[in-house]
Amino acid sequence: MNAEKFRSRLKVVLQSGLPGLKAHLVAAPSFRKNSFTVEDVKVARQASVVWLMYPEKGEWKGVLIKRAAYDGVHSGQIGFPGGEREAADGSDLECALRECWEEVGVKLDKGDVVGALTPLYIQPSKFYVRPYFAVVDKKPQFVLDPKEVSEVLFICVDRLCGEELWSDFKMKEGLVPGFELDGNVVWGATAMILAEISECIKFAQ
Repeated sequence: MNAEKFRSRLKVVLQSGLPGLKAHLVAAPSFRKNSFTVEDVKVARQASVVWLMYPEKGEWKGVLIKRAAYDGVHSGQIGFPGGEREAADGSDLECALRECWEEVGVKLDKGDVVGALTPLYIQPSKFYVRPYFAVVDKKPQFVLDPKEVSEVLFICVDRLCGEELWSDFKMKEGLVPGFELDGNVVWGATAMILAEISECIKFAQ
Protein backbone atom coordinates (compact mmCIF):
# COMPACT_ATOMS: atom_id res chain seq x y z
CA MET A 1 0.00 0.00 0.00
CA ASN A 2 1.48 3.37 -0.98
CA ALA A 3 1.70 6.33 1.37
CA GLU A 4 -1.16 8.27 -0.21
CA LYS A 5 -3.59 5.36 0.06
CA PHE A 6 -2.46 4.57 3.61
CA ARG A 7 -2.93 8.21 4.64
CA SER A 8 -6.45 8.18 3.22
CA ARG A 9 -7.41 5.01 5.08
CA LEU A 10 -5.90 6.25 8.33
CA LYS A 11 -7.77 9.56 8.09
CA VAL A 12 -11.05 7.66 7.85
CA VAL A 13 -10.12 5.52 10.87
CA LEU A 14 -9.05 8.46 13.03
CA GLN A 15 -12.19 10.41 12.16
CA SER A 16 -14.48 7.47 12.89
CA GLY A 17 -13.77 7.31 16.63
CA LEU A 18 -10.55 6.54 18.44
CA PRO A 19 -9.92 3.42 20.56
CA GLY A 20 -8.82 5.75 23.37
CA LEU A 21 -8.89 4.41 26.91
CA LYS A 22 -9.63 0.84 25.84
CA ALA A 23 -6.36 0.73 23.89
CA HIS A 24 -4.40 2.67 26.52
CA LEU A 25 -5.29 0.14 29.20
CA VAL A 26 -3.51 -2.62 27.26
CA ALA A 27 -0.20 -0.95 28.10
CA ALA A 28 -1.07 0.98 31.26
CA PRO A 29 0.90 0.26 34.46
CA SER A 30 -1.25 -1.00 37.31
CA PHE A 31 -0.68 2.18 39.32
CA ARG A 32 -1.84 4.44 36.48
CA LYS A 33 -5.54 4.57 37.43
CA ASN A 34 -5.09 6.29 40.81
CA SER A 35 -1.99 8.34 39.99
CA PHE A 36 -3.74 11.62 39.13
CA THR A 37 -6.98 13.59 39.43
CA VAL A 38 -9.17 15.61 37.07
CA GLU A 39 -7.74 18.75 38.65
CA ASP A 40 -4.21 17.59 37.79
CA VAL A 41 -5.20 17.40 34.13
CA LYS A 42 -6.77 20.87 34.21
CA VAL A 43 -3.56 22.53 35.41
CA ALA A 44 -1.12 20.34 33.46
CA ARG A 45 1.57 21.68 31.17
CA GLN A 46 0.64 21.35 27.49
CA ALA A 47 2.74 19.28 25.07
CA SER A 48 2.49 17.62 21.67
CA VAL A 49 4.27 14.67 20.07
CA VAL A 50 4.25 13.05 16.65
CA TRP A 51 4.28 9.41 15.56
CA LEU A 52 5.97 9.28 12.16
CA MET A 53 5.64 6.36 9.72
CA TYR A 54 7.31 5.69 6.39
CA PRO A 55 7.63 2.78 3.91
CA GLU A 56 10.94 0.99 3.40
CA LYS A 57 11.61 -2.14 1.34
CA GLY A 58 8.00 -3.22 1.30
CA GLU A 59 7.20 -2.67 4.96
CA TRP A 60 6.08 0.20 7.14
CA LYS A 61 8.24 1.50 9.97
CA GLY A 62 7.64 3.95 12.79
CA VAL A 63 9.99 6.36 14.52
CA LEU A 64 10.74 6.60 18.22
CA ILE A 65 13.51 8.45 20.02
CA LYS A 66 15.68 7.83 23.03
CA ARG A 67 15.83 10.91 25.20
CA ALA A 68 19.26 12.28 26.03
CA ALA A 69 20.47 12.00 29.61
CA TYR A 70 19.42 15.01 31.67
CA ASP A 71 18.27 15.91 35.16
CA GLY A 72 14.63 14.98 34.73
CA VAL A 73 12.08 12.18 35.07
CA HIS A 74 12.22 11.13 31.40
CA SER A 75 16.00 11.01 31.10
CA GLY A 76 17.08 8.21 28.74
CA GLN A 77 13.53 7.00 28.16
CA ILE A 78 11.94 6.03 24.86
CA GLY A 79 9.40 8.46 23.47
CA PHE A 80 8.22 10.36 20.42
CA PRO A 81 9.62 13.53 18.88
CA GLY A 82 7.80 16.31 20.70
CA GLY A 83 7.77 18.62 23.66
CA GLU A 84 6.15 21.47 25.52
CA ARG A 85 3.98 23.96 23.70
CA GLU A 86 5.50 27.43 23.44
CA ALA A 87 3.78 30.81 23.25
CA ALA A 88 4.74 31.18 19.58
CA ASP A 89 3.01 27.92 18.60
CA GLY A 90 -0.28 28.68 16.90
CA SER A 91 -1.76 25.29 17.80
CA ASP A 92 -0.95 21.94 19.38
CA LEU A 93 -0.24 20.57 15.90
CA GLU A 94 2.22 23.38 15.16
CA CYS A 95 3.97 22.51 18.42
CA ALA A 96 4.33 18.87 17.32
CA LEU A 97 5.70 19.84 13.90
CA ARG A 98 8.15 22.34 15.38
CA GLU A 99 9.43 19.88 17.93
CA CYS A 100 9.91 17.18 15.28
CA TRP A 101 12.03 19.60 13.25
CA GLU A 102 14.06 20.76 16.24
CA GLU A 103 14.68 17.36 17.77
CA VAL A 104 15.25 15.06 14.80
CA GLY A 105 15.58 17.43 11.83
CA VAL A 106 12.47 16.19 10.01
CA LYS A 107 10.38 19.02 8.58
CA LEU A 108 6.82 17.77 8.28
CA ASP A 109 3.98 19.80 6.87
CA LYS A 110 0.33 19.62 7.83
CA GLY A 111 -0.42 17.51 4.76
CA ASP A 112 1.71 14.69 6.20
CA VAL A 113 -0.50 14.54 9.30
CA VAL A 114 -3.46 12.18 9.08
CA GLY A 115 -5.00 13.14 12.39
CA ALA A 116 -4.79 13.39 16.15
CA LEU A 117 -4.82 10.58 18.69
CA THR A 118 -6.29 10.55 22.19
CA PRO A 119 -4.60 13.03 24.57
CA LEU A 120 -2.86 11.52 27.58
CA TYR A 121 -1.84 12.87 30.98
CA ILE A 122 1.70 11.99 32.08
CA GLN A 123 1.79 12.11 35.87
CA PRO A 124 5.57 12.12 36.57
CA SER A 125 6.21 15.25 34.49
CA LYS A 126 2.66 16.65 34.76
CA PHE A 127 2.22 17.06 31.01
CA TYR A 128 -1.03 16.74 29.09
CA VAL A 129 0.18 15.37 25.77
CA ARG A 130 -1.58 15.53 22.40
CA PRO A 131 -0.22 12.92 19.97
CA TYR A 132 -0.41 13.31 16.19
CA PHE A 133 -0.08 10.67 13.47
CA ALA A 134 2.01 11.47 10.35
CA VAL A 135 2.84 9.43 7.24
CA VAL A 136 5.58 10.32 4.73
CA ASP A 137 6.52 8.80 1.37
CA LYS A 138 10.04 7.68 2.25
CA LYS A 139 12.50 7.41 5.12
CA PRO A 140 13.50 10.90 6.26
CA GLN A 141 17.03 12.11 6.84
CA PHE A 142 17.50 12.55 10.58
CA VAL A 143 19.61 15.28 12.18
CA LEU A 144 19.49 14.92 15.95
CA ASP A 145 19.67 17.65 18.56
CA PRO A 146 22.12 15.97 20.97
CA LYS A 147 20.78 17.98 23.90
CA GLU A 148 17.37 16.39 23.41
CA VAL A 149 17.86 13.07 21.62
CA SER A 150 20.59 10.45 21.93
CA GLU A 151 19.26 8.00 19.33
CA VAL A 152 16.50 7.38 16.80
CA LEU A 153 14.83 3.96 16.99
CA PHE A 154 12.69 2.22 14.40
CA ILE A 155 9.98 -0.38 14.83
CA CYS A 156 8.34 -2.42 12.09
CA VAL A 157 4.61 -1.83 12.06
CA ASP A 158 3.96 -5.55 11.64
CA ARG A 159 5.67 -6.12 14.97
CA LEU A 160 3.84 -3.24 16.63
CA CYS A 161 0.53 -4.75 15.53
CA GLY A 162 1.53 -8.32 16.36
CA GLU A 163 -0.19 -10.45 18.98
CA GLU A 164 3.06 -11.22 20.82
CA LEU A 165 4.29 -7.66 21.35
CA TRP A 166 3.50 -7.05 25.00
CA SER A 167 5.33 -8.49 28.00
CA ASP A 168 5.76 -7.50 31.65
CA PHE A 169 8.97 -5.79 32.75
CA LYS A 170 10.27 -5.08 36.22
CA MET A 171 11.05 -1.37 36.51
CA LYS A 172 11.76 0.74 39.59
CA GLU A 173 8.05 1.68 39.59
CA GLY A 174 7.06 -2.00 39.69
CA LEU A 175 5.91 -4.52 37.11
CA VAL A 176 4.75 -2.74 33.93
CA PRO A 177 3.55 -3.76 30.44
CA GLY A 178 5.91 -2.96 27.59
CA PHE A 179 8.18 -4.36 24.92
CA GLU A 180 11.88 -4.48 24.15
CA LEU A 181 13.33 -2.43 21.31
CA ASP A 182 17.05 -2.41 20.56
CA GLY A 183 17.95 -3.12 24.17
CA ASN A 184 15.48 -0.60 25.60
CA VAL A 185 12.14 -1.12 27.32
CA VAL A 186 9.25 0.84 25.82
CA TRP A 187 6.67 1.39 28.53
CA GLY A 188 4.52 3.99 30.30
CA ALA A 189 2.85 6.78 28.32
CA THR A 190 4.80 5.92 25.16
CA ALA A 191 3.55 2.34 25.26
CA MET A 192 -0.01 3.48 25.94
CA ILE A 193 0.00 5.79 22.92
CA LEU A 194 1.53 3.04 20.79
CA ALA A 195 -1.24 0.66 21.86
CA GLU A 196 -3.79 3.06 20.40
CA ILE A 197 -1.67 3.59 17.27
CA SER A 198 -1.53 -0.17 16.78
CA GLU A 199 -5.32 -0.46 16.89
CA CYS A 200 -5.74 2.38 14.38
CA ILE A 201 -3.29 0.78 11.96
CA LYS A 202 -5.05 -2.58 12.19
CA PHE A 203 -8.35 -0.95 11.20
CA ALA A 204 -6.67 0.84 8.26
CA GLN A 205 -4.92 -2.18 6.78
